[in-house]
Amino acid sequence: MSLVCLLDTTLDKPSPEMLYLRLTLPPAPSDRPYVFINMAATLDGKIVVGEPGGTAAGVGDATDQLLFRRLQQNADAALVGAATLRAGNVIYPPHIRRYVATLSGNLPLQNRFFTDSPELAYALIPENLQADSLPPLQIRAGHDSVDLAAALKQMRQKHGVQKLLCEGGGALNDAIIRQGLADEFFLTLTPKLKGGAHLATVMGGEGFPPGQFCRASLVSVYMDSGELYLRYRI
Repeated sequence: MSLVCLLDTTLDKPSPEMLYLRLTLPPAPSDRPYVFINMAATLDGKIVVGEPGGTAAGVGDATDQLLFRRLQQNADAALVGAATLRAGNVIYPPHIRRYVATLSGNLPLQNRFFTDSPELAYALIPENLQADSLPPLQIRAGHDSVDLAAALKQMRQKHGVQKLLCEGGGALNDAIIRQGLADEFFLTLTPKLKGGAHLATVMGGEGFPPGQFCRASLVSVYMDSGELYLRYRI
């Protein structure tokens, strides 16, 4: 790893070798965790370079993978969408809670997301969902869709989660950002161009109405071999 600091406005200003090792994050609100999103994407925003619906393998390089794990270590809990689990095994440090949001209940219960620490693995589901196979630990919030604000409130007040890491995919990122539930966005931008309208991007879903968008402030930029590690405050 040969990280170079291009910009850092944080109070910490870590040495490049210590980047993301110990994050100083603002206190969590009383009604939800402090939410930080982490994604890796090609220059054209693709989060998959293999088959549609596949994993993020091959998007980021070795330094991205290292920083990816460091960010996980800063979290009390992690959140992903169900499509991320269906794409392949999702592995977290054994001590952190993990949540998956699903509308259908179509979850691969054999995924390591559930089997590594079943006592910490939760499904976020609509209140009226009836499915053949669901994990025993659930947060039910919302009727026809998952009410993310209500689910995050339960995480904070019932589970004591103060720092929540969201690792996508694009539809979940879109919902969290549009609903004003995201506080920071970490983005690895890789020097690759993929193309293809059929491939998922960093933020998909419904999106904002015409003329509307979410602003973000650049916090820091680091680089290694042309790969950029960007941190934004939302």
